[in-house]
Amino acid sequence: MKKISLTLLIALLLKTSATFAWGKVGHVMVAEIAMAYLNKSVKDSVQKYLGKMTFAEAGTWMDDIRGERKFEYMNTWHYSDIDKDSTYKKTAEANAISELERVMAELSNRSTLTKAQINIDIKVLFHLVGDLHQPLHCGYASDKGGNNIDVMFNMQNTNLHSSWDTKMIEDRLTVVQKDVTELCKKLTPADKKKYEKINVMDWYQQTRGYLPEVYDFKGDIITKEYIDKNLPVIEKQLVIAGLRLASVLNETFKK
Repeated sequence: MKKISLTLLIALLLKTSATFAWGKVGHVMVAEIAMAYLNKSVKDSVQKYLGKMTFAEAGTWMDDIRGERKFEYMNTWHYSDIDKDSTYKKTAEANAISELERVMAELSNRSTLTKAQINIDIKVLFHLVGDLHQPLHCGYASDKGGNNIDVMFNMQNTNLHSSWDTKMIEDRLTVVQKDVTELCKKLTPADKKKYEKINVMDWYQQTRGYLPEVYDFKGDIITKEYIDKNLPVIEKQLVIAGLRLASVLNETFKK
């Protein structure tokens, strides 16, 4: 198995992460894991379209540009929330599923696109694969993916969504970094084959399957026990997201 380079990852993990999907830390992890599993020719091709931007920067780009008026149309792309016990149905409003499927289709037929369009599609692909593996980005519309559920984390006011995006990862940063690296090392060929299947709706349903565990807490306090129970879910989802991003890139950009 290829050795995973963590040089850039470690440097970025030490910075304060943004309060968006998976935070900067999570998205960098997904990008770094994906890069480790790319064929060299694919990596070179993707890098050509990204220009001077690194894979890690591509992974966080959609969060970095939030707040810029010209990119406001992307605000709903980060999530696909539906009511509990409901089935996803395509709507007029763009969401993580519709946009991920769109950019995957466009990149597969990129001869019709400009280099600038390919550049943006790649950055959207990097980010939305990560987003779609955070359970509360596949959450319940009634509470806006946990954003409307106020909780206490380490004696500070926050919400359930933010706890999963950033708080739990930051709280155990060294542990998460070590565990994610070990999970990658332990992947068997059978594991890789299972996780690398490209089906956006299957990814969505699998991620959404964790919601009962996400909401399994009492009162309004995120306890140590809750973190201990759910941190392995976060770590596994980061690894799977990285593998699936690599799988899409390898399939799309293969010669």
